[in-house]
Amino acid sequence: MVIAMIAFAIEDAIIKQLAIKLPISQVLISVGLSGLVVLYGLSILKKEVIAHRRFIDLKFLLRMLCELISSVFFVITMVYVSLTVSSALLQIVPIMMTIGGFLLFKEVVNLKQWILILVGLFGSLLVIQPGTETFNPLSLFALAGAVFLTLRDLLTFSMSDNYPPVAIAFWGFASLTLGGLVSVPFFGSFCEFSAVDILFVLASSFVGPVAYLALIYATRGGEIGIVAPFRYSRLPVAVLIGILVFDESPNNFTLGGCGLIMVSGFFILLMSKKLKSKSTSED
Repeated sequence: MVIAMIAFAIEDAIIKQLAIKLPISQVLISVGLSGLVVLYGLSILKKEVIAHRRFIDLKFLLRMLCELISSVFFVITMVYVSLTVSSALLQIVPIMMTIGGFLLFKEVVNLKQWILILVGLFGSLLVIQPGTETFNPLSLFALAGAVFLTLRDLLTFSMSDNYPPVAIAFWGFASLTLGGLVSVPFFGSFCEFSAVDILFVLASSFVGPVAYLALIYATRGGEIGIVAPFRYSRLPVAVLIGILVFDESPNNFTLGGCGLIMVSGFFILLMSKKLKSKSTSED
């Protein structure tokens, strides 16, 4: 999980760097296609099926749609607001998953968890700082992206584990590519790649699949209550990259909001594990 989160943070930095010169749609298509090529080659080596009629499933297609929309929204925030804000708001997904589990799957959420949910949501307000001079309306795209990522994860939770990891990653990158194609009319004409741009795309073709596959294997191979809290390792890495590479300067409110989101989400995940263990022992 830690490897996945570090790799995702690096991939975000590569996308942000590419989008300084290239339109977002071109970046998404380039990163998506390069990942597809690598994962297709990996599927041949591992002899895993990435196209099968079982993929023509409403839940799977809805999952792709949610991933498509969230990818575009998060990249917009990452490029036009900051890597720190985008990464921080991404971390409210586990908090929103708890709310979604309560509403859709009737999962138990106790008073302490509700308090932590409110703390995490307050942290997200500190990050975007509405009503202040630092507020950027485009940061709302990250909140919308978090909603769609939550829907994606809830759909994944209700799906079968029969889908091979390489296939899930492949169709994740297909969603990224489609997101780029859909957004072409909004971001202008394509630009010529420089040699450095090509190197960044090639780097993403390694880092992106590693991140996605590591996440899938961590989620499937480890106990979710132990593994899931390590999702928060992505945020400090992203903040550090934002400061050192992109000259971002998050203020104290933003950093405080990041801290509240991390702490509340971490303890929500721990409490969820305890509640599930208690429920299992009672059964």
